[in-house]
Amino acid sequence: MPSSQFRIVFEDSAREGSMPDRITRVSHRSLTAAFVCILLAATMSAGRGEPLPPKVAPEATTWKPASIFKENEKGETFKDQPRMNLSGAACVPTKPKFTSCLIANDQQKYAQFFSIEDKMLVPRDVVLLSDEDKDPDAEGVAYDDGFFYVTGSHGRSRHSDKKNLSSYAVFRIAVDSRTGAPKTKPNAGNVDGVESSSRLRKVLKNDDDVEAYFNEPLAEGGVNIEGIAVRNGRMYFGLRGPSVKRRAYVLSVNADALFTKHGDLKPDTASLELGKNTGIRDLAVVKDGILILAGPTRDEDVPYTVWLWDGSSETAAKPLATLDLSKVKEGAKAETLLPLEEDATSIRVLVMFDSVENGGARSFKIKR
Repeated sequence: MPSSQFRIVFEDSAREGSMPDRITRVSHRSLTAAFVCILLAATMSAGRGEPLPPKVAPEATTWKPASIFKENEKGETFKDQPRMNLSGAACVPTKPKFTSCLIANDQQKYAQFFSIEDKMLVPRDVVLLSDEDKDPDAEGVAYDDGFFYVTGSHGRSRHSDKKNLSSYAVFRIAVDSRTGAPKTKPNAGNVDGVESSSRLRKVLKNDDDVEAYFNEPLAEGGVNIEGIAVRNGRMYFGLRGPSVKRRAYVLSVNADALFTKHGDLKPDTASLELGKNTGIRDLAVVKDGILILAGPTRDEDVPYTVWLWDGSSETAAKPLATLDLSKVKEGAKAETLLPLEEDATSIRVLVMFDSVENGGARSFKIKR
């Protein structure tokens, strides 16, 4: 188990005229209509059929990464190392901000604490999440009311298409809600101060909307959780798959009950129209709701977009931005959405990527 270290620097009704006049007007109308069609087509994604949210380029801020998760004792190939597979992060709302954050990867059984100091990510302790034989396929991190939460994918193995029981878990780590300090000293070798729950598995298996996709191959739309957020006592899980009839799914349960044996989970499901072949890649809480990072369910030609949802199953999500990732390494998958600051008009977020060494961080300022 590594003692991982990393650092990132933020651096009109005209009257009828003669035939030629009418022909001229018709021609002008036709040209105008054609031009409008071209403009609309230019703002649509292939296969989606609807206008995309406005494209937003990353900020000029340069992020210079060193190593986040270093190579561990197993000596994996480079593409399988944790620093190539970052999957989620969240921070405690401390004062000053960002003194206690947690980041996870989907290749190993541990997460890592970090802080942001003077536009620099500073490494902290590593914490072992599970002592299962296989990794829990950690796909998202959230914070709320004294706890960090980490969710497994609750799906089959992506490459081997095998049942992955280790992924059917949600973990929580108690921290001081004021300072963000872990209440149990993080342990890289043993599971200390980490609770786990497997109760969400039954919720997925019995849900009317997604039960048909439970434990099905991911290539066929099988259940695959990639985002987690906690707000007003509810824990939300964003599904990358399935995506059915242009709709993606968010399941929610009572956050406290999930970590009890028989507490009422009060499960609920929302289906949100995000687009064809579009799933949820991450969730993050902001003052007026939940940010959704959306993208392809697998490898489809689907852009990465950001939406704002108020957390109600009766309310549609509002499209905010299409992320301009033209300068990001080919094959990168946006999987981490971390709010940095917000006001009444905009939200500034940090986006990090799977399949890019150390996450390839980019920050974006998005209008509400």
